[in-house]
Amino acid sequence: MPSFKPKVLWEAAPHTRAKIEIVSRYLYTWFEILGRARNTTRLVYIDGFAGPGEYSNIPTGSPIAALDAAKKALFNANSPIRDKELQFHFIEKEEWAVNHLHTKLSSGKIQPQIRWKIHHGTFEAKIRGILADVGRGHQGPVPVFSFIDPFGATGLPFQAVTEILSSQSCEVLLNLDSDGIARLMGANEIGKNTQHLNRLFGDTAWRSEIGQGLSIQQLCAGVLTAYKRRLRALTNVRYVFAFAMNDKPGRLNYHLVFASQHPKGLEKMKEAMMKIDETGSYSFADDSVGQELLPFTFNNPETFAQIMHKKFLGQKLSWTVLYDYVLNETPYVSLSKILKWLAERNQIEVEWIGRPSKHGFPKENIASIRFKAPGPQKAGYQLDLFILI
Repeated sequence: MPSFKPKVLWEAAPHTRAKIEIVSRYLYTWFEILGRARNTTRLVYIDGFAGPGEYSNIPTGSPIAALDAAKKALFNANSPIRDKELQFHFIEKEEWAVNHLHTKLSSGKIQPQIRWKIHHGTFEAKIRGILADVGRGHQGPVPVFSFIDPFGATGLPFQAVTEILSSQSCEVLLNLDSDGIARLMGANEIGKNTQHLNRLFGDTAWRSEIGQGLSIQQLCAGVLTAYKRRLRALTNVRYVFAFAMNDKPGRLNYHLVFASQHPKGLEKMKEAMMKIDETGSYSFADDSVGQELLPFTFNNPETFAQIMHKKFLGQKLSWTVLYDYVLNETPYVSLSKILKWLAERNQIEVEWIGRPSKHGFPKENIASIRFKAPGPQKAGYQLDLFILI
């Protein structure tokens, strides 16, 4: 993402193309799932920083990718969204980009279920009016997915994000410029940036939370932690996950942060992210295109199983608590892989409801799971060897 304010089409870097692909993959699934919801006749996509709709090296920006996902979903004769109204709201403040996007959208064929509108202005100024309009004439909450992708560290007030997530049926994928925000904090004259940072975090407590005199890497980690904490504190947000986007291996550019009330949403977003970064690192790096970077793999849960065991050692917890932890804090969508790894090393005891399951760790069969100090590793591991009756 360029740090300047472009006046003409610019080149999309590999991480930008990956970001658009994530949005496209997720939206297709989102339409399919939300289209089956009862009493839902309208689905809404909001692009907070839409841009001109294309780049100098690729013809598909996020607005076009979003519309293409809807068209693909509608192509199926049995699609659950064929009788739904699909609204697309594109917010863009640069006039030249608005004009370019309008020309591009007007030149394509659009199915009658799809309605789109470009809002000329800033994200902060336009979002409240859009949210007020999308629910008019609709019974019950309207599902909304919003992609918020600003240039640089400013332009993303937390209050605006809060308004989008004020409904249980809304989800957000946003670009958190962790590196740019960290550099604002590390600047010698931080006082000049305080107002921007207060609006970004929605309060002034970030100063004491993140600390002073830290390296850029430490500041980036602190920024992400503080921002995720604020998202999870919102009434309708239960699941938050971040995907690192890098200029090159080891150098963070920004985080894509997803927030939702529903576990299925985070499961599907992780699957979309996983398809982009098939190395399993959950960190897309420009220089890694065509190369292998394997900080961990999705077939080996050892790293996160050990972290989980250390965190919960001595505690007895429900399946749901552990599942939420895995969704929010690990790259996995399945709790079973981690539990199996721990069980094989005699680090957990499962209290079953009825007969023990011989096929994984189904929620309905588990009363609780206790994390214990490691015992002798079990040769020829069988699920029923560690059961508490």
